[in-house]
Amino acid sequence: MCFGAQAQQKDTTRALDPAADFYKAALKQIDSAFYKEAIKTLNKAIKKNPEMVPAYNKLAYCKMQTKDFKGAQKDLQQSLKLQPDNEECIKYLGRAFFFDQKYDEAKKNYDDGLKMNPDDHELLFYIAELKLIGKDNKGALASLNDCLFHKANYAPALLKRGAIKYEMKEYNYAIKDISDGIKENKDTTFDKEIYRTRAKAYFEVGNFKAAIQDYTKIIERFPKDEDALTYRGGTRINVNDNSGAVDDCTKALEINKKSFVAYNFRGTAKGGLKQYVEGLKDLDMALKLKFDYHPAYVNRAAIKLASKDKKGACSDLEKADQLGSQVAYRLIQQYCTGH
Repeated sequence: MCFGAQAQQKDTTRALDPAADFYKAALKQIDSAFYKEAIKTLNKAIKKNPEMVPAYNKLAYCKMQTKDFKGAQKDLQQSLKLQPDNEECIKYLGRAFFFDQKYDEAKKNYDDGLKMNPDDHELLFYIAELKLIGKDNKGALASLNDCLFHKANYAPALLKRGAIKYEMKEYNYAIKDISDGIKENKDTTFDKEIYRTRAKAYFEVGNFKAAIQDYTKIIERFPKDEDALTYRGGTRINVNDNSGAVDDCTKALEINKKSFVAYNFRGTAKGGLKQYVEGLKDLDMALKLKFDYHPAYVNRAAIKLASKDKKGACSDLEKADQLGSQVAYRLIQQYCTGH
């Protein structure tokens, strides 16, 4: 009897507030990144209740995700008419200004919103992004840490913090944040820059197989990604897959014939395959395209040493040393003393 009464009461409440049902359904769509569908659902909510402030705010948020910034601003202005002191609306208005590159207006709204709700993890993330525009990496990191304090598994903040950690050369922390962010991320789109950053971090810590896996994920979806092909090729050299490196760099050079990095890696890989003449041709081309590219001098020196051309090798190492190579001086001491 009691359960039946409770059920009847729930049904009555639902029937009396259909706008709330549409709104709740839209929130689930937003959580799944179905923004266009959410826009339709939120419009239904507003049609049922034209004064539903949260619906206008979420509608604006969805429109920003679909790059309809003017539409978002219109919704936010309507929301502010209904409720001038609504923190969520102020936050998203700041976001709309941010996307329009009106950073002073964005900051003003963000600051106003933060005064009203200092624990808003999403707003703290937005503030971090704005700080990055101003090259304030330290301030952005502090805002991201605050954001993750309030919501530890917030994927956008984890991914953004991972990217900053990479720039700070804190590669293991970068890998952890990016990996956690990928795991928590509900956005179904594939962001190749996230995987590219993690691949580079893996390379820096010597986990070449993991770096190759991330580059492969990019190439599977973007077969013409020159950077991923080039650097997967370069990474393969470190696991003695010189044939694979040659194949990757050849594909990269088919896309960009002036890639001195791809010529450098391919020449080095050919040297590893003892194809010294062909390897030297590639390294000569790399230096023709960029005469001050010291890695090519070092790699050309390695092939010249293997070809018993010690004089030529030492000459290349001296040039590399003059250009700032960190390894050339050590190799000069090892191979060219008394030269």
